[in-house]
Amino acid sequence: MDFFVICAKLDSAESGNLLPGYIDGAIDELYKGKERTDTSYTQDGKLIRAAIAVHDIGEGDIPRKEWNVMLLQGLAQALAKYIVDVREAKIVAEVIATEYSLSSPEQLKAVKELSSRLLGTGKDSLEARNLRIMGIKESCFMYLKESKSFHVDGFITFRLKDYKSKLKETVDFAVDEYLLDKQYEEFIGLLQYFVYFQEPLTPLVHLMHIRGSEFSILNQEFATVSVSAVSGVVARIADQELEMEDIVVSTLISLSPSRIVIHTRDPEVVIISTIRRIFGDRVELCLLCPQCNLIHQGARHSD
Repeated sequence: MDFFVICAKLDSAESGNLLPGYIDGAIDELYKGKERTDTSYTQDGKLIRAAIAVHDIGEGDIPRKEWNVMLLQGLAQALAKYIVDVREAKIVAEVIATEYSLSSPEQLKAVKELSSRLLGTGKDSLEARNLRIMGIKESCFMYLKESKSFHVDGFITFRLKDYKSKLKETVDFAVDEYLLDKQYEEFIGLLQYFVYFQEPLTPLVHLMHIRGSEFSILNQEFATVSVSAVSGVVARIADQELEMEDIVVSTLISLSPSRIVIHTRDPEVVIISTIRRIFGDRVELCLLCPQCNLIHQGARHSD
């Protein structure tokens, strides 16, 4: 009979209630209805202790050596899932507090939420989460092979440096994204303010969205508009969406139209959303008109 002791600090009542569920679930899955060991849980202040006396599965069922490996794998899986599901959010919060000086609770909340989404349940994030669990499981398994006593918090501190490093990379990315988004919002706000007080110089401009990052700017007679600040009225910049936005937006601001009609079949394109935010009710969307048909037929013929 093997005997294990697993300890963990209680960060909250919830974390204390969850640890036994992970351990019991792993052991129940292992025995699958067969007579199993007693597992006892005691709480001492902010520490929960699980004492696990594990019996053999039964004579002749599984060789002892193989059974021990299955047992350790099951406990390792339970501990890995507990660390990722329950403890990961606290580790992320500690990384944010240690590495960054965020000036307001709103900033702290925004970075935590973005980090959580990056580590969460989306398709790509779910795959990354499973990889984290697999890596931690392997570390837990190797440790349990050598020791019958497992302290979750000490294990996280001293044995999961690679895991914590990957979490820090995610937080770093979240902070960078947050700062970029904040700068973008401030820039959009500045342009909105400028446009609001700018006198209209042009009655109507048609912005023809040809495809991808290709646009054409036309006047109210659907003739090409020449703007000295921009080299050409059809700008095509592959894989440089920000530069594309700069050119189109700066051209429209230079023209200062009373109305902008955007002809497109893809109104959710980032640059179109940006223009609508900046120019507000000056913008109209056209999804189908004779000019739209001409533009899109021309685009198809040139492919």
